Amino acid sequence: MMRAKIWLVLAGLLLATSSTYAEVIENYTWKAVPGKDAEMLAAFTEAKAIHEDMGASVSMSQHGTGSTQLIDYTMRWDNLDAWAKSMDMGRSPEGAARWQKFMAQYDEPVGEMVASSGGANLDSSKSADDFDGNYVFAVFVWEPNEGQRAEFLAGAMAAEKLHESLGARVEVYGEQFGDFGRVHYVMMYDDYASWAESNKKMAQSKEWAEMQAASAAGGTGTLVSTMRGQTLVAQ
Repeated sequence: MMRAKIWLVLAGLLLATSSTYAEVIENYTWKAVPGKDAEMLAAFTEAKAIHEDMGASVSMSQHGTGSTQLIDYTMRWDNLDAWAKSMDMGRSPEGAARWQKFMAQYDEPVGEMVASSGGANLDSSKSADDFDGNYVFAVFVWEPNEGQRAEFLAGAMAAEKLHESLGARVEVYGEQFGDFGRVHYVMMYDDYASWAESNKKMAQSKEWAEMQAASAAGGTGTLVSTMRGQTLVAQ
């Protein structure tokens, strides 16, 4: 009975992610051509203005630290309807002409796209402008075990509640483009000092220790990748 209830609750949650009421995200990871870091960021800044004119909310973030790291170009929309409207604006004659003019400036590439993903926030109350401003973050990409997606998401929701009580802001995304089925667990902080303080609390949390032990004993998913980063201040 409990298993059935979990499935019913999470089925509704997953339906919400594909509805018109959940924040939609697309993320593109780029690596600058050697010596072209500044040119790539300048191109992103110009592309950002175009995308925002077409209805997207755009941010850029840097993986890790240093000047030669990967850069994420992230677009968000309030919901699926806003995403569709933005896409149609981009493919309209006016939109296509604007992108052609933008691309004509570059005789040679300034960067290479090395990864992309997209999906929807599992919290249907979130909108694109909830992510304005600057912050630091960590992303954990998980592959739920076959037949255990509901149990995995239940565990993710429990972890979210705990992590937020310890000072993190957590967002959970289900992929809808690319590797369908993966879950992105994102932990965000105002700054690295807040992150460090939250980690100290986590290390002392009996509930977190119990959660980790239970996961190690019989986890419902596989951790595929992790990364940390920070939004670029000048946007």
